[in-house]
Amino acid sequence: MTTTSIYTEACLDAFINCNNLLSGLDGKSTGLPVRVKKIIEESAQICLGTFHAIKNHSVNVPGLALLCVGICEECAEVCERVESLAFQQCAQACRICSKCILDFAVQSEESL
Repeated sequence: MTTTSIYTEACLDAFINCNNLLSGLDGKSTGLPVRVKKIIEESAQICLGTFHAIKNHSVNVPGLALLCVGICEECAEVCERVESLAFQQCAQACRICSKCILDFAVQSEESL
C-alpha cells in the first residue's frame, strides 16, 4: 500500500459511510434536524472530491484537504450525538479521515 493510498482510502471510507447513512435515512421520518443531514451530505461530497484530487495529484489538494478536515470533524461531532450504529460508524470513519487528511496536509506543507 502506498502512502497516497492510505489517504485516499480514508477519504473513500468516510464517503462510503456518510453515503450509506444517508441512504438509510432516505424517506424515513427521523426527527433529525435538516442541518444534520446537510452536514453528512457535504461530508460525503467533500470526501469524494478530496479522494479524486489526491488520486489525480490535483493542484487543489491543499484547499480540499482543509475543507475535508473541517467537514469531517463537524460530521463526526453531529453523528456522535445520535445513538445508532450507523451514525457511530459514520462518526468513526469521519474522525479517521480527518486525522489522516490533516497528517497529509501537514506533510504536503512541509514538502513545499
